[in-house]
Amino acid sequence: MKKVLLIGSDGMLGGELKERLNKIYDVSDTTIQTLDICDENAVMKKAEEVKPYFIINCAAFTNVDGCETNFDLANKVNGLALENIAKVANSVDATLIHISTDYVFPGDLDVQKVYTEDMSTAPVTAYGKTKLLGEQNAAKAHKYYILRTAWLYGLGGKNFVKTMLKLSEGRDEVTVVCDQHGSPTSTTTLCKIIEQIMEKEPEYGIYHSTNEGFTTWADFAEKIYEFAGKKTRVKHITSDEYKKMFPQSSDRPKNSKLSKEKLHGIGIYPEKFEDALKEYLKEELK
Repeated sequence: MKKVLLIGSDGMLGGELKERLNKIYDVSDTTIQTLDICDENAVMKKAEEVKPYFIINCAAFTNVDGCETNFDLANKVNGLALENIAKVANSVDATLIHISTDYVFPGDLDVQKVYTEDMSTAPVTAYGKTKLLGEQNAAKAHKYYILRTAWLYGLGGKNFVKTMLKLSEGRDEVTVVCDQHGSPTSTTTLCKIIEQIMEKEPEYGIYHSTNEGFTTWADFAEKIYEFAGKKTRVKHITSDEYKKMFPQSSDRPKNSKLSKEKLHGIGIYPEKFEDALKEYLKEELK
């Protein structure tokens, strides 16, 4: 049984991944309390103790607005810590699997087009900048997979779907941005992609890893209410209108559409976002 060191098992993705991987791997996991990933010696000590075949990093500072006001901390966790993890992966000859984001792109690509793995990165937010540094450091591992995801939601944490469901309890109408495009991605789908990468061990590199299909936040909100049987209406507004309402919020990419062609090329076909949402809601609404 292959050994796995799972970093960040207390997060929304890490929690579900731990549960799933425990069935087929010998998993040792760490949380924010049990491992400081910014401390290279601590990471090395843990890796030497576990001797993992895979090191999976799910730890991240994901609060986009928070990254703007806490840049140094975000940069340490999302960026600099990956140099430690990559160095340690090389030391114990482990394969590193690191979770990244669409925010490494500027997000201003024509919305009829999609981002491929080889396109130039040019993040415009603090979050994107710190995550790009993380990618660059993760790529210092001799054996690595960087999985870029987007619009992630899951059972174990705060996310857009939960927010929309909560808002529907006290409102007849919610206001949602209609000019940002991407693929809502369930943690279950991302876990399945990670599992298949671990099983197949394809060529090392970057793989875009989201559910299939594209939508906007406003249309996604309408799908959530449709599938959940809610009568709440969705008022569509532009990003500019949202910014006027919440001037302190960080800019979001207009285009977060990631191509899955490279994933298809290695025989991995994620579910359509609508199907993944239906499955999620069955659990969430229990």
